[in-house]
Amino acid sequence: MIVTEGSKTEPEYFRRLIRELGLTTASVTISGDGGSAPISVVKYAKDLLADDPDFEHVFLVFDRDRHNTYDAAITKSKALKPRKAPKGQAIVAIPSIPSFEIWYRFHVSGERRPYATGEGGGSPTQELIQDLKASHDCFAAYDKATCDAFYDEIRPMRDQACTRADKALEEAFNEGQPLFQGNPSTRVHLVVRTLQDMARKQEAEN
Repeated sequence: MIVTEGSKTEPEYFRRLIRELGLTTASVTISGDGGSAPISVVKYAKDLLADDPDFEHVFLVFDRDRHNTYDAAITKSKALKPRKAPKGQAIVAIPSIPSFEIWYRFHVSGERRPYATGEGGGSPTQELIQDLKASHDCFAAYDKATCDAFYDEIRPMRDQACTRADKALEEAFNEGQPLFQGNPSTRVHLVVRTLQDMARKQEAEN
């Protein structure tokens, strides 16, 4: 199960990825109804799991940006344990700093400059999107509502994006940045790799 903060950007990307990998809809449930704050994603996931705990993997996808519930969401996600959970079930927080768009940027660039509120008062996410649009032609007209315009173009760069995401987390740790605070960083690649593993397993069983 993948529960996201965004109702458009994240669900659209994961749905495209699932179709590409040939996973059945019965294998993966995506909900973009997690609300607009990190803590609401955790609470919504808790409610979903109370009704249906039968998931091997549970991913809680949300942004750091300027959310004041970010730290609380990280803490509560660690304590989230549904009733009658399958043996070995993993519930994992998948934050992106400053936002999900850093996953897209890692497809085309490994630059790790931190993002903060801009001089004009814009959010860290707005600052990141400006960089994203300038980083590659496929993102020039970036729209959070859909990834149709660039998904196929960045698809061959996915393994490189995963490597860059790993490196960003490692470098943040080596720099002494607190866990889940590396700026910029993302754990979206952990979801991607899990879906890829599921697809390989599904293919082997067919």
